Amino acid sequence: MLIGIDASRANEEQKTGVGWYAYFLICELKKHLSTLAPEHLSTLRVILYTNTPLRGELANLPEGWEERVLNWKLKRFWTQIRLSWEMLVNPPDVLFIPAHVFPIIHPQKTIMTIHDVAALKFPESYNWFEKWYTIWSARFALNHLWRVIAPSEFTKSELKKTKKQKNKKTPDNVFVVSHGYDERYCTKRNKAEIEHKLNQYHIEQPYLLSIGRLEHKKNTVKIIEAFNKIKFQVPSYKLQLVLVGQPGHGYHEVHQAIVDSPFKNDIITPGWVSEEDLPDLMQGAEVFVFPSLYEGFGMPILEAMASGVPVVASKGSGSASITTASQEVGGEACLYIDPLNVEDIANKILELLQNQELRKKEIELGLERVKNFGWEKCAGETFKILTPDSNNQSP
Repeated sequence: MLIGIDASRANEEQKTGVGWYAYFLICELKKHLSTLAPEHLSTLRVILYTNTPLRGELANLPEGWEERVLNWKLKRFWTQIRLSWEMLVNPPDVLFIPAHVFPIIHPQKTIMTIHDVAALKFPESYNWFEKWYTIWSARFALNHLWRVIAPSEFTKSELKKTKKQKNKKTPDNVFVVSHGYDERYCTKRNKAEIEHKLNQYHIEQPYLLSIGRLEHKKNTVKIIEAFNKIKFQVPSYKLQLVLVGQPGHGYHEVHQAIVDSPFKNDIITPGWVSEEDLPDLMQGAEVFVFPSLYEGFGMPILEAMASGVPVVASKGSGSASITTASQEVGGEACLYIDPLNVEDIANKILELLQNQELRKKEIELGLERVKNFGWEKCAGETFKILTPDSNNQSP
């Protein structure tokens, strides 16, 4: 049996959420497959398709794994032209697309992970081609691909709304497999290590931390407004706000909110931060703030809980403008807020800053909650979906 995996997003140097998902899943699949019985392992081969040579841990391939670099000079259409050609002339038995879109030419047994359908909820965040392409590919995948993986029950329900049913008896091909998190967040950093890293980014404790694109969808402006409210309410409190992430749609509003803030000197925007540095920044934070308006999963919530940092996150709502899997991920281990209510955001943050008993409780709940997630579990469940003998498995 030959399994092909698109590793192009996992191999990017500056990865974001879906890129890290692909990276950690592939790394854990390598470990998982090594535990198979010899008679099964000897009949299994895996090819990682990439547009540039694999780097780092991805390049460390065990027996039975192969790197296949599909060279392509253009910046676009690698998937639809170069990978499609490979599928035409050298198709694997099973093709897995963990963090991208499927090639037009693909094997019958093709599986794709659809992380969300944000383009339907926030079309203004995408250019016309991205919006059309992502929505079209999601609908095609649901109606035609062998199997689809969703990271949460919330995303699965969103996909069902998207799917255009041609036959009401069409079997459900969507499987839910939760993401894991980088275990480096579990490794306790000492105070000196954290302070050294914070100095590099000109960050001073205490501070609030948010990670994600600086954009409307991530609700960045409301984070800034809540920070302003806290500083006004407790003027003696020396507190910074650290917004980690690259500019996204609506960044001009974010920039203006920072410029207009009376506390702009306490708002730090380091941009993209490497995965090596993020655990230090997370563990040094007082509160992790995640009032996103849309999340297909919410991996940073897991990373914060694993770091022993209390979390303020969005709760579900009947509003069409607030759709998120945050509560599904965080369970009882987060304080949930109405992300459109600045006062609610500010008050919940203040509760965690001022009530040590509540803070301790939320941290303990988070450390317990995060045990339900992991890349090892994700890889095991994903492998069952990729292999033909799981045909009778119900989503």
